[in-house]
Amino acid sequence: MFVAGDRYARDLYQELTGTGGLFDSLARHALVAVDASTARSATVLSTYGAAPGRLTLARFHARGTCGYSGIVTELVLAFPPSERRRGSTPPSHVTVVALLDGSPFADSARAPRATLTRAGTRDLVNRVAQHAESLSRGPRARLVRQLTVDADQAADAGEVIPFGSRYAVGFRARYETPDGDTILVTGVAATDLRLQTLHWVVRPQRLPLRGNMITGQRAASGRRYALRGVLPGPDGSTLLLLNEIADVSARDSRATAVDVDTRRVVAAQPLALRCP
Repeated sequence: MFVAGDRYARDLYQELTGTGGLFDSLARHALVAVDASTARSATVLSTYGAAPGRLTLARFHARGTCGYSGIVTELVLAFPPSERRRGSTPPSHVTVVALLDGSPFADSARAPRATLTRAGTRDLVNRVAQHAESLSRGPRARLVRQLTVDADQAADAGEVIPFGSRYAVGFRARYETPDGDTILVTGVAATDLRLQTLHWVVRPQRLPLRGNMITGQRAASGRRYALRGVLPGPDGSTLLLLNEIADVSARDSRATAVDVDTRRVVAAQPLALRCP
């Protein structure tokens, strides 16, 4: 797990060591490692579910060494054998986010109660995208290409994951305006098949494109949203695992866990750090 930010690094270092000398230590060494076996536990969230992990080591990377201007804290977590047997512990090389506050909990990703054919999935993705475009501000636009189902495709694509009696839908749809401009409409919804109870988890964004890249005044803040998973959260909530992809600054891209009903981001992890 990685956390980007000087304040978090400073506070955790002081908690683990009882001193406030992190900045001085990083001025002498690009990497400072601290034993964290007595520190708090965390809940690690992935497409496999929620698993309690115990923090064993904290590594503090100096400013600029991870492709980020500030300090990056690397958290090394261990999982109890019982959680590995339950199947909620993520395997290696899987993107995760973690809840660092609150009581740790475990819950495997549940099998969906509702299913769709591939054709039905494509139809739902396209209908949600069309609905999003009709709600976004600006001249009505024509869909450039019917969306395919692919979470790794940057545009003309979307994904659907059923949960309970609803469906989580993410999409990245290109549209052409009457003036010949190309825009990207992206967002995430929770809905029924008829879109009668559609709820925006991430409200639709209408972003200008140039060369298939977000441009204009929204370039710095614009994000493409891809849905990666659905899993149970604390206190009976449902969380969506999302990737927020920034075109202009890759280091601002992140993986997030978002509460379906409140839209609150409960956990986040940078996606584009490169720590030595």
